[in-house]
This record gives sequence, C-alpha cells and structure tokens, in this order.
Amino acid sequence: MQGDRRQIQTAVLGGEDSEDPLMLPLEAIELDAFRRRHEHDTFWCGLLLGGCGLQLTTKLYTDRVCHFAHCLGPDGHPLKTLSTSFAEVETPTTR
Repeated sequence: MQGDRRQIQTAVLGGEDSEDPLMLPLEAIELDAFRRRHEHDTFWCGLLLGGCGLQLTTKLYTDRVCHFAHCLGPDGHPLKTLSTSFAEVETPTTR
C-alpha cells in the first residue's frame, strides 16, 4: 500500500491531541521566519484535524509550495514518537 502523498499545510502544536492549529506559509521566505518563530516547537498531524497523530517537520522549497511532512525514521517509515524540535529532524530540501 502506498502512503499518502498530499502536501500538508495544517498542523497542531505540541502533541497529537493539541487544540492549537497553525498553517504553514507557502513561500520559502515566509517559512524561514516561521521556523525562527517556532524554533523550539513540535508540529503534529493533529487528531482533531482528522490527522494520524504522527509528528511533522517542515519542508522548504523554492521551486514548489512549502509544506509539512511526516518525520521519517532511518527505515523510511513515519516515526511513531519523537520529542525533538523540527530543526533537529529537518529533511534535505531543494533550495
């Protein structure tokens, strides 16, 4: 079964059950400021938003829309739990 490949624009702060939603900026220049503002926060695929409850990171692109993505482990599968900030699990992006 292939995973969901949609680009995620919404998340919640702090944990899967959070009621604190936020939208990710679409443009790279806006995402840089967003990352600085949320440097110590964690983002989640919120259950109250209809998500799966797994942790998210941000993906920065200059040639397409920036978006949230599920944090992947070394095996390429989404991590079940992770307590680090997004800056520590950032995945390589096209810049």
